[in-house]
Amino acid sequence: MQAFVTEREMNAVSPEIYGLLPVQFRDRLPTEVKASAQNSEIFRATFSFDPKLVDGLFEQLEYENGSEWPMWKLVSCFYLVEKRIGPNTVRKAGERIYSTMPWPPQVRSLADALRFTELAYFESHLRGPKESAGSWRVELEKPGLTILADETPYPCNVNEGVVSGICMAFARQKPTYRLLEPEKAKRAGGLVTRYEVSFEPA
Repeated sequence: MQAFVTEREMNAVSPEIYGLLPVQFRDRLPTEVKASAQNSEIFRATFSFDPKLVDGLFEQLEYENGSEWPMWKLVSCFYLVEKRIGPNTVRKAGERIYSTMPWPPQVRSLADALRFTELAYFESHLRGPKESAGSWRVELEKPGLTILADETPYPCNVNEGVVSGICMAFARQKPTYRLLEPEKAKRAGGLVTRYEVSFEPA
């Protein structure tokens, strides 16, 4: 049977965390899922404009730099930074990483990059089961159109930055994106945020 991190366990680390997490996720963060240590490098690079903020968050979460993350702490870290600097800044930070990151050789187009989010997330969470760790998922794909579902517990605004950053990285295909059914999105209390990305086929 799957175990979830309890309010008491979160409070033992920091009393700020539990009340800050969205209601639909805070009792459903798995105890056993880990995220790779590389996430701390990505986090530092994403918020490189304020290294003290990052140091303070790692300390608050009792995270030892360079070690694997308990997933719930990494999720909490993103919600804490969103509270500190605001949703727009968080989105812009996520955007910056994905618009400049080096892509593996098999990623040659926007459609490839959107598809790659599935594998990247899975690997970054050390292949934790999708029903526990959540996932990115391509829901529909046809020439010039991809529908991408964000079924992760991470903040909507961070992950919108991911989608926006991928679009910027493949600007030559003239992409645009929009939220589908925003009233059901994670930011509105739902479990899934869906994006429709339109572009010129490669």
